[in-house]
Amino acid sequence: MKKLLVLVCLIGFNFIISNAQPRPTRPTRPEPNTSESKPRPGRDEITASFNYSKELLTEPFIFKKGELLVTGDDVTKREAFIAAFAKSDAVIAEYLAEVDKFLATNPTMSLYANNLSRVKIKAKGIEGDYGHIKKAEKEFKTGNSLGGVYYLQNLYIYKGFLQGVTKIYPQDEALKEYLKQVSEAIESYGSREKFMDKMVGNQRKQAENMKMIPAQMSNPKIEALVKNKYEASFPGFKVTKVNITYATWIIDKNDLGIPLRRKLSVSVGVKNEKGECGIGSSNVGEDYQGGGSYGQAYTYLPSDPIIVPCENIK
Repeated sequence: MKKLLVLVCLIGFNFIISNAQPRPTRPTRPEPNTSESKPRPGRDEITASFNYSKELLTEPFIFKKGELLVTGDDVTKREAFIAAFAKSDAVIAEYLAEVDKFLATNPTMSLYANNLSRVKIKAKGIEGDYGHIKKAEKEFKTGNSLGGVYYLQNLYIYKGFLQGVTKIYPQDEALKEYLKQVSEAIESYGSREKFMDKMVGNQRKQAENMKMIPAQMSNPKIEALVKNKYEASFPGFKVTKVNITYATWIIDKNDLGIPLRRKLSVSVGVKNEKGECGIGSSNVGEDYQGGGSYGQAYTYLPSDPIIVPCENIK
């Protein structure tokens, strides 16, 4: 009986010992080698990357802030465009400096990699028949005002943009090709000064062939009105001839067919104190008074005279 009791105690003791042994655990993944891989970006880096991506990639400030702006009487002044170039170029330089600042933070590429498609869509704006390269080319051939250099400056803005994004996405060959195309287009014009010289030359050439539109009707009262109003708008010129270019009044009506006004178009020949001749235009209107009658005639939208050979005033 004692032997049986001892045996039972030994079996129980062995059972307790065997269950007291530690259970095997599942193997765990090794910790990443922080000396060889970049740690996951923190909240500050994510926020900074988002802000930079918006300003540089998805809504790049270089386009809106760098747009060439010349308005009013300044559109005929070369010095106004030269000053506007300097402002636009400063924005381009600012954009490229911001790109360098962004890259200096050693950003995690995964935070901005998905913006590449939007960048390419923006860059594609230089291509095609309606792209900025073609627009500048067309203006160079046929443009007749200094304002045409606006289209050339757009190419400088695109070049700055592409210089920046090719730094951010250095492996993308499409962006490099866009940069090459816009750079070659800019180089083909020589300089912005030469581009403006071409605009002046185009204007002079077109003016040589510009003639007054022949008169289609005569109305001494209307012709006298146009003369007085045009000389008041451009005091440096005297009107020498007025051609009414419509054979009859054109009537504007509302949706119910009720007349609103009637109008005429006129071509105006002028001469300045230097003896130079020019051609301008204006419009004449009379508002409907009801009962088939119209009010007093008035002029509107007179255009600046363009200097032409005096023999073109007929």
